[in-house]
Amino acid sequence: MRTPRSLIAAATTALVLLAAPSGASAATCPVDGGSAYANAVRSTSGLVSYWRLGESSGTSACDSYGANAGTYQGAFSLGRVGALAGDPDTAVLLDGSTGTVSVPHTASLDVGDTFTVEAWVRRNSFGAPDYQAIASQGANAWLLAFNAGNRLVLRQAKVGDLVTSTTSVTDTNWHHVAVTKSGATVRLYIDGTDRTGTVTNRTMANNTLPLSIGQSSGTSFFNGTLDEVALYRGALAASTIQAHKDKGAVTPSPTPSPTPGPDPVIAAAGDIACDPSDPGYNGGAGTAGRCQQRATSNLVVGTGLSGVLTLGDEQYDEASLTKFQQVYAGTWGRANALNRPGIGNHEYLTPGAAGYFDYFNGVGNQNGVAGPRDKGYYSFNLGTWHVIELNSNCTKVACSSGSGQDQWLRADLAANPTKCTLAFWHHPRWSSGLAGSNSNMGTLVTDLYNANAEVILTGHDHLYERFGPQNPSAGADSARGLREFIVGTGGKSLVDWSSIKANSQVRNNTTFGVLRLTLHPSSYDWKFAPIAGQSFTDSGSTNCH
Repeated sequence: MRTPRSLIAAATTALVLLAAPSGASAATCPVDGGSAYANAVRSTSGLVSYWRLGESSGTSACDSYGANAGTYQGAFSLGRVGALAGDPDTAVLLDGSTGTVSVPHTASLDVGDTFTVEAWVRRNSFGAPDYQAIASQGANAWLLAFNAGNRLVLRQAKVGDLVTSTTSVTDTNWHHVAVTKSGATVRLYIDGTDRTGTVTNRTMANNTLPLSIGQSSGTSFFNGTLDEVALYRGALAASTIQAHKDKGAVTPSPTPSPTPGPDPVIAAAGDIACDPSDPGYNGGAGTAGRCQQRATSNLVVGTGLSGVLTLGDEQYDEASLTKFQQVYAGTWGRANALNRPGIGNHEYLTPGAAGYFDYFNGVGNQNGVAGPRDKGYYSFNLGTWHVIELNSNCTKVACSSGSGQDQWLRADLAANPTKCTLAFWHHPRWSSGLAGSNSNMGTLVTDLYNANAEVILTGHDHLYERFGPQNPSAGADSARGLREFIVGTGGKSLVDWSSIKANSQVRNNTTFGVLRLTLHPSSYDWKFAPIAGQSFTDSGSTNCH
């Protein structure tokens, strides 16, 4: 008996559909312009799935190579400008708290311990207390993410890190990132360059969980734009990673980061974010005299700064990690890529200042941007200036002559003989406010004076006060004296005056704001910038010693 032609045609069609790697999802994919980058990815051996994330509407995230379509969930925005110049394919913006792409598990996604993951990423926030996942297969399997130190990292999800990149990403530009693993051989790439740090190998396991783009295990949400996520079975060669990156000429950022001027400009303030239970918190909006952390943060976000110094008591009341995440992160935390924090007394209301160090250094990390956990002091260079953060909680970390902090400071000053030096900490050496002067810092102030330092920035008293140059005994000294600024005007509240101290030149306790400093090679300019709706200011210039 002859087989009807209609059955033959149907059988042939079925075989074609089974043979096509993109059969199940290709029909729903946006029209593909055939970019050089996309063609290079699709022609690479071992490709499992390729999510271009270029949909303009709906909730389906097409797999443009395999059959593993995903679903957009949470807060996401489609149709954003993509990473690839000349390619009309767009990208997805994820909000950092709920936005993700969930891909149901199939056996094809089980890449085990030998794989490559690559993507284009554009970050919106930095230094978050948690990881920001690019993509993850979930518990005991691979997780590619940025850590709290803004470094690319491969983790075994819910187990631990394998490797961290040697460089960080702290800008809002597009970057090509990739990880390859073949057993104990692991490589991390940023913009086509191998940035692999020390590897602690772990064997990745398969599971039956969904693959997630933009989050992992219900947390570690990515804040920014993702594009061109690809998963391969096998470890791509370094030359292939570089070739892919080179095919993807980057689209210029539509909102580029401000370009600093020839000399660094920094902003500083302390005593910042209210406890969410504060009666003046008002849902984060604050009141006329309290909880103005959002208004002050607007003075440091997107204003062309080279750095932000926070002068302690960043988060009230006991500065737990949860409260940092609730209040500080959404206000001043928007400038974390620029932030160099100082430790205050409210940080130590949580034992060991755990919330402060977990937020700025990363949960459990012993060191990071906030310095070692057992010290809380550190230094760095900015332009031609040397900048030092000290710990003025002298009952927690000794400040006395011969203490570890004293010895470290003297050695640090000797090793950095710059013409201009700035130091910052929380408790003021001299203050006309209610909290008053702190004599415990006398030894460290003397060290700075002996090294011809220029400026001290402090907080603690919730007010603004500028002193004239003076020596450690509070004697006016125009030749070598240190100039102290108290900038406790970061948002929490404002306080009254006590007794006016010698050499106090300018005072204000009715205005929230930040102090901006321009650090020239042999001088500095200062200007107090008030929040919107307030008018007090103070400005001037002084040569370095």
